[in-house]
Amino acid sequence: MGPSIILQGLALSLNRVSILQPIDGTFEAGKLHAIVGPNGAGKSSLLKSVLGLRPHRGEVFREWPGAPGPVAYVPQQSQFEPSLPITINEFLLATFSRRPLWLPMSTAAKSRIDSLLAHVGLNGKGHLRLGQLSGGERQRLLLAQGLDQQSQLWCLDEPMTGLDQEGQEMVNRLLLQLREQGVTMLVVHHDMAWVRRYADRVWLIDGGLVAVGTPDEIFAHSPQEVA
Repeated sequence: MGPSIILQGLALSLNRVSILQPIDGTFEAGKLHAIVGPNGAGKSSLLKSVLGLRPHRGEVFREWPGAPGPVAYVPQQSQFEPSLPITINEFLLATFSRRPLWLPMSTAAKSRIDSLLAHVGLNGKGHLRLGQLSGGERQRLLLAQGLDQQSQLWCLDEPMTGLDQEGQEMVNRLLLQLREQGVTMLVVHHDMAWVRRYADRVWLIDGGLVAVGTPDEIFAHSPQEVA
């Protein structure tokens, strides 16, 4: 089971310009929370603040049901240094093994990585260097990393970016599986049809928290703001 995340007066400003007015609320454990709002509303800033990647005012508490675990983060535009001499296989190996990368990969590790790559549609691409990957392939790789870590908290910023139809369907299946396992998910998304179909809770952001509720509640009471 994933954690609940409690926000107490979370606020953010940049160069004295307010990005997010103070937000109070709770991302309930084990639910898929869609974060929506117009461009420039502060959605990604909220996600990064929750992750501790952006300095902010106020408090963010994670209440885990047991020992805290790793967090899976899939940013909107993940970038790898093109000259980085690391392959997909080596990248994933480094997430679960301290074995030096220059040593031959064990049979067990190879099997584990092959299974992860198959799960996200990167079959047969383990030899590719990170700098060779397309945007969609980078998204898939980060999803594979989160799966390997068995993360119970996933934060995804526009996870469909760069993915073709097949890739989007793969992500949808993955998110449904994670929800069945009780994983807490925070997903920034612009596709309102997707939000209606998949989200348990919707957080409408526009320089602060405008509304939070079920998809039906949000679309019934704030249709213009959501659109």
